[in-house]
Amino acid sequence: MNRIDRISAILVQLQSRPVVKARQMAERFGVSLRTVYRDISTLYEAGVPICGDAGVGYSLVEGYRLPPLMFTKEEALAFLTAEKLIEQLTDEHNSLHFHQGMDKVRAVLRSVDKNSLSQLDGNIEVYRSRRVSENKLPNLIQSILNSIDAKKAIRMFYHVPSRDEITERLIEAVGITYLYPFWHMLAYCHLRKEYRNFRMDRMEKIVTTDIPHSIEHPPLKTILDSLDDPSCLTTVVIRTNRETSLRMGDMSYFMGIVSEQPLSDGIIEQTYKCYSLDAMARWLLSNVDTVAIVEPQELKEKVKKIIKKIKL
Repeated sequence: MNRIDRISAILVQLQSRPVVKARQMAERFGVSLRTVYRDISTLYEAGVPICGDAGVGYSLVEGYRLPPLMFTKEEALAFLTAEKLIEQLTDEHNSLHFHQGMDKVRAVLRSVDKNSLSQLDGNIEVYRSRRVSENKLPNLIQSILNSIDAKKAIRMFYHVPSRDEITERLIEAVGITYLYPFWHMLAYCHLRKEYRNFRMDRMEKIVTTDIPHSIEHPPLKTILDSLDDPSCLTTVVIRTNRETSLRMGDMSYFMGIVSEQPLSDGIIEQTYKCYSLDAMARWLLSNVDTVAIVEPQELKEKVKKIIKKIKL
């Protein structure tokens, strides 16, 4: 990226956020902090009202607005791709808002880029997996995000499949995440007095209350990192052949594969970090004739017990 494009991008970044740190800009554009300071100085000398200091962050003076910006063809194509994903992977209400936003993007494109975008629209398709169930609630994502913005608790009615019952919870939403093939909400649960992960397709009803959040919640990533404690994971090592390894495909990643290396005679050794040895045992049984468990011994015992219970 040349300097003119970088300075223009910095302007856009300053307009889109209350405060932007110099380090964030340096990491985004792959330049040094000194270069960012020079670019900020150039904008200031050009009459752009920037306030802030090095080490704290920069922002545009309240009330200052940039003129409408033109999107490049590449940026517009990236938006088009995102539109296809959002249409299939989020709820109907959120998808509608994105479509409206995309209309505004198309409105500021040059005629030649509009035609190109229109022609390529039919060359990008995203299909919903059969494993992905439709959200029962039409405005789920935005309702949750609005409750986070307002710092208001949610009364949630949640389906628990293991007991086939609906439980009522008072929760404080912290954020949402997408882990294929489901959306999840991370929230502080008043019942359990801890952070819990809830699958959004199991939510029967949510109501935003007037009850304020009881505590100041840490950032979403901080909580996710703490929940993903390596001490909760068990190392599993198996050996199989190349054909079975390929057949396992994406399921290997769902089960927590972390490495794979070829051994002699076409043998493949795979290492997993898994939460549930029971789930791992039942999955490995689908390839029991071509898979050998190296460790742990507990997993071997679980597989043996399941086999003994098989009724032929």
